[in-house]
Amino acid sequence: MSTVAESLRLALGLVASANPELLQVVGLSLRVSLSACALGAAAGLLLGAWLAVARFPGQGVVVWGLNTLLALPSVVVGLSVYLLLSRAGPLGSLGILFTPAAMVMAQSVLVVPLIAALTRRLVLDALAEGGEQLQSLGAGPLQRALLMLLHERLAVLTVLLTAFGRAISEVGAVMIVGGNIDGVTRVMTTAIALETSKGDLPLALALGLVLLGVVGIVNLGIAALQARAAAIAPDRPYMPDMPAMVAKPAALPAPAVAGPSAAPTPSGAAAAPALPGSELLQLADASLRFGPVQALQPTRLLLRRGERLALVGANGSGKTSLLRLLHGLLQPTSGRRLAVPLQPEGRLPRCAMLFQRPFLLRLSVRCNLLLGLWLQGVPAAERPARCAEALQRVGLHSLGGRDARSLSGGQQQRLALARAWALRPDILLLDEPTASLDPSAKREVEALIADVAAAGVTLVMCTHNLGQVKRLASRVLYLEDGRVAVDLPAHDFFTTDLPPDAAAFLRGERPWAG
Repeated sequence: MSTVAESLRLALGLVASANPELLQVVGLSLRVSLSACALGAAAGLLLGAWLAVARFPGQGVVVWGLNTLLALPSVVVGLSVYLLLSRAGPLGSLGILFTPAAMVMAQSVLVVPLIAALTRRLVLDALAEGGEQLQSLGAGPLQRALLMLLHERLAVLTVLLTAFGRAISEVGAVMIVGGNIDGVTRVMTTAIALETSKGDLPLALALGLVLLGVVGIVNLGIAALQARAAAIAPDRPYMPDMPAMVAKPAALPAPAVAGPSAAPTPSGAAAAPALPGSELLQLADASLRFGPVQALQPTRLLLRRGERLALVGANGSGKTSLLRLLHGLLQPTSGRRLAVPLQPEGRLPRCAMLFQRPFLLRLSVRCNLLLGLWLQGVPAAERPARCAEALQRVGLHSLGGRDARSLSGGQQQRLALARAWALRPDILLLDEPTASLDPSAKREVEALIADVAAAGVTLVMCTHNLGQVKRLASRVLYLEDGRVAVDLPAHDFFTTDLPPDAAAFLRGERPWAG
């Protein structure tokens, strides 16, 4: 060709006329790369999810090796697969060298490390946000990892599109194992190299334009998925509930706003008596240590049916560590956590936990609730009725099909409470359950908590809100430097002389008691 412009004109003509040779090469490229990405996804997603939660000797070396493979030259992959598939190789009997199957195999080897490494990082980041809450619902390590892949499914699609972009633009491996046989194993990248060396610039340019278009579409798809993820499931700040968006739970009494002389029992709930055999959970000199930090001193604690226990103290005093130890999310460094079989049922007590900021999967309201029931092994036939009852109880029955992440802060906390209540727990643990809510949503959530307590569920609650302690608690533990410094009935905690540090804490927190 005399000029580049003329070659480009002819190339555009080949594309516009859907040249048969061009279509054959493009079709084979797409089939090979899509097949390789499908195989790579099956292996890479599972491998990455497993590596995010697995703990085994030499794990660091495996992760290092995986990350090293990200920079593996494609010609090295091609050579390795060639040696495997050659007549003298261990897989030579398959007879697939210089066939599309060999090319799929080579590209799969290329994309598996990419998919696995990106998936591992994706799962680790997601678990940092909500892994503990899935664990509290009963999910095992691999279940948590796979649920995070479902939660981050748009990001997973981005990973797969990235892998496809690498596969279809790769040339070295498919050249070596495919042989670039015309009409059999010639793909876009190898055809571009061959036609350019032969001087057939129009066909090479046409294939280059198509390849550029495919890669451009992949990148456009990645950008669209990222924009969609930001648009349909934003991490919304906690906001007041909008009256027009949800029916309020009218059947539940609102808790009275406690003043200085308010009674310590929650509105509408009588203190449950400590009956013989009503013990639920015991800590026997249980302690927690994180490296050099002693988070919790050896602690003895007996939790009974119907108690409403408030954990108070300054930040870093050990409240959250004690709460997680009671739940079983943390195991004691020394001592024991003992669950006492219920009488007369004979089963161990069930625990559920409500976190300060609930983690909800990017699924519907109903699916988030059903998930907890599934993880707890509730029979499938019972789940729909339990789900409907729990949503009705918290006033979210009309929002069952809505994206859970689009709810307001108060609605999200009510959904989390419904998810916990649907498990029919004997012990409900609450970690600052209303700290991030506006006053209206706070009153609604407190009313729901009081209603749960009235049903005889044992409450253990971390809070800085002393007014909330007065409204909801029957017993108060004050923690200081990882030890229980005060253990009193709620009324006595507010009316008797306390140790100096506890008294100072009480004076400091009282202005925020409402």
